[in-house]
Amino acid sequence: MLSVETVASFDQLLLLEQEWRRLEASSGLPFTSWDWAIAWWAQLREDKLGVKDSLFVRALRTEQGQLVAIAPLILSRRPSIGPFCIRQLQFFGADPNITEVRGLLALPEWRTEAYRALLHHLAQHAEQWDSMMLSGVPADFEDGELAAFATFEWTGHTRNYVLPLPSSWEDLRARLPRNIKESLRKCYNSLKRDNLEFSLEAVQQPSQVNEALAHFFAFHGARAELMGTVRHGNVFDTAEAQRFLKDVCTRFAERGCLRIFQLKIQERVVATRIGFIAGDSLYLYYSGYDPAFARYSVMTTTVAEAIQYAIAHGMKTVNLSTGNDVSKTRWNPVEIVTRQALLVSPCKRAELARDVYRHAVGAVQEVPALRLAMRFLARRSTPPPMQRVRV
Repeated sequence: MLSVETVASFDQLLLLEQEWRRLEASSGLPFTSWDWAIAWWAQLREDKLGVKDSLFVRALRTEQGQLVAIAPLILSRRPSIGPFCIRQLQFFGADPNITEVRGLLALPEWRTEAYRALLHHLAQHAEQWDSMMLSGVPADFEDGELAAFATFEWTGHTRNYVLPLPSSWEDLRARLPRNIKESLRKCYNSLKRDNLEFSLEAVQQPSQVNEALAHFFAFHGARAELMGTVRHGNVFDTAEAQRFLKDVCTRFAERGCLRIFQLKIQERVVATRIGFIAGDSLYLYYSGYDPAFARYSVMTTTVAEAIQYAIAHGMKTVNLSTGNDVSKTRWNPVEIVTRQALLVSPCKRAELARDVYRHAVGAVQEVPALRLAMRFLARRSTPPPMQRVRV
């Protein structure tokens, strides 16, 4: 049985850094890393009248004291003041799309047991929270493990696509489906036909981050505005989202785990995709490209070149990120599915607080002036400044 340790203050959180970093080496994902958690807390946590986030991190240890899992949780109180509120637990990454995968950070062999121990702990401390969005649950996790919660429902799942890498690009290309082989041939031949030389640069120095991200923000925004093609939202259209990405990229760069891939044609940057190294895996994050070069399918070329980079540098896998769109599935990757569940605390207060809050919100919606005020309070605001933790 794992013991569960409470980490409720930022000073307590800082004490976990070294153990956390050792644990994250086996995750294969950037989103549960120490750097991601610290940057997220510094830049994206909420602290205003409408909602206030508090640390609710839990460290799970064996009887011998070995840290085998961390639950990077926050408790969001809505509204932040007054006797009647909803207290919702969720993993770090309570943002629309920035944090693509949420959940426990655990050694693979302890993952299921860690979720079981966390749920047992939450049931024992039900008076501290009202509802929880439980993310990253293994697909084979039994419903019976949630029996302690009178109300729960599975609300969705996340599909993540991981491409195992052979020893060479030629071996990988040989086993690819026909459609992606044809796409690759057209990408490279179209550039050659127009006598355009290309190169790939992997930006990785902290001093290069801001300039590389300036290209990314411009291309990512331009891609979101394109019509007549697959729509992509602009995830980084706010100042706070851009601050976060600059912060987290700088942190990853400082420890040699950032690769911002830039495809250049005639020395001009035309496409970019952000990559994070997590253990022996390269995670390909968001991207963007110059619409003027769309006819050359520069994003496909960028991904192909990034995969070749990963193979050349001895990485075992490339994570093509979440979402089952054809840009990922055509590479014939391994699909990893996790689930999300909404839990309601078994304590009486949870049901009462939820009902009172619903009625209060319903009453506000009847009055135009109050409805406008609620919209104002619900907007994201800049969190109070925090001293940056050096790594």
